[in-house]
Amino acid sequence: MKMLPMLLICLLSAPNVAAQESVLKNHLIIADSKIHPLTGHPSDQPRVRLEKRGERTFVVGSILINAPREKVWETLVDYDKSPELFKNLSLCKVIGTEGEVKLLRQLVKPGGPIKFDYIVRLTETKPSLIKWSRKSGSFKEVMGSWELEPIAKSTSTTVIYSIHLDGGFALPPWLLASQVKGYLPKMLNALKAKVESTHQGMKS
Repeated sequence: MKMLPMLLICLLSAPNVAAQESVLKNHLIIADSKIHPLTGHPSDQPRVRLEKRGERTFVVGSILINAPREKVWETLVDYDKSPELFKNLSLCKVIGTEGEVKLLRQLVKPGGPIKFDYIVRLTETKPSLIKWSRKSGSFKEVMGSWELEPIAKSTSTTVIYSIHLDGGFALPPWLLASQVKGYLPKMLNALKAKVESTHQGMKS
């Protein structure tokens, strides 16, 4: 959330919504110049970009994890322990099912007194894909996925995370996207460190 005060100053000084969006667009272009775009090639460093899918804008990040995708999968689906790994999460818990779909409650605290509490419908396609979309709670829309792609002739995995958030008038998608872009590299690095340390520990 460190970026938010400076961004709000720019937005408040803009005379209308179009100008506000222009300020954000320029800000994102500057940020993108410091981050490698997704190219499809694995990288030990997180790569983050914005991707338009129809009317929605997703923040998409990828990273190479030096472990089999089954090991990445085991970490991602251990939902109760997700708050230990992702520091912006205070709660992540399966609270029910709808057939093969899991109902997952997440309590997100990005900083200060702000918190978001919502439930998503989550589907798992082991060991390659986890997808979710909002059922109820905070936000107008929440949808995203984890994709796990094995690297040929190796035991490594490319992990791709996608997220779209829409909080309505107060928290429009373009503002939330800028926040996600800021913390996503830390989130991907945390996953990489956890999986690789666990995998190395099992090998030794």
